[in-house]
Amino acid sequence: MTGLPEVSELAAGRVVVSDVYFPEGLRWHQGALWFSDVFGRTVSTLEADRVRTVARIPGMPSGLGWTPDGTLLVVSMTERSILSVGRDGEASVYADLSGILTEFANDMLVDPVGRAYVGNYGYDVDGGAPEEPTRLIRVDPDRSIHTEEPELVFPNGMALVDGGETLLVAETFGERVTALQVGPDGSLSKPSVLIDMAPGSGPDGIAVDGRGRIWVPCAYGGRAVAVARDGTIEAEIVGDGVGVNCCAVGGDSGDTLFVAVAPMDEAEAAQSAAGRILAFQL
Repeated sequence: MTGLPEVSELAAGRVVVSDVYFPEGLRWHQGALWFSDVFGRTVSTLEADRVRTVARIPGMPSGLGWTPDGTLLVVSMTERSILSVGRDGEASVYADLSGILTEFANDMLVDPVGRAYVGNYGYDVDGGAPEEPTRLIRVDPDRSIHTEEPELVFPNGMALVDGGETLLVAETFGERVTALQVGPDGSLSKPSVLIDMAPGSGPDGIAVDGRGRIWVPCAYGGRAVAVARDGTIEAEIVGDGVGVNCCAVGGDSGDTLFVAVAPMDEAEAAQSAAGRILAFQL
């Protein structure tokens, strides 16, 4: 193997963003790293080692994506909606999901034609409610809203593979990554477990690298692992007691792995501004 060693310490990564609360929604887009700060309530970019705030978001921002015309879409978790951000940085409602979702919205993937797939909690996690499955919400380019049939447990980070024919979904409390078939109209069907994670892992914001490996951050397991499609773990980044929340692959040559970390206790994260984003060379 070349690139990242089979096991790498979190400390070996280069810190590219610091002093944020809870970085999430990492995306590489048009030569810059974009990210949400959930408790800072901002969306920012990192470009040429400079962080710039793009928008301040009502509620807590999470998943990011772009429509084909370049409009930035942001999930507002507590508002249970997708917001669009104008060139002036002002956010407005793009799709109101509050009539469908009873709990927080979460991560999002926007495909090349502009369909947005939105995950959600599905049950009152913080209140200790019994675990319940939920469904992804699909918002089409005409802003029509559709509830997808496959049941998932806390669907979180997503990635498209197989030329857009397969959607991978990290089920955080299902402890797995599930593959869903994407139909011509964007509908999802035929769920199958692609990767079973160890209990207590909490798979979160996944990414796929140039070799086809799926980088799975373990929010509660304090590590990120690169998993082949056959389930083999090919590389690992081990943490230092922090939660590893999200991964993205980017950089000018597409060979940089960005990893978002923050204290595992969200109440601590909301107060400490101890979140960071690190970069590893693949």
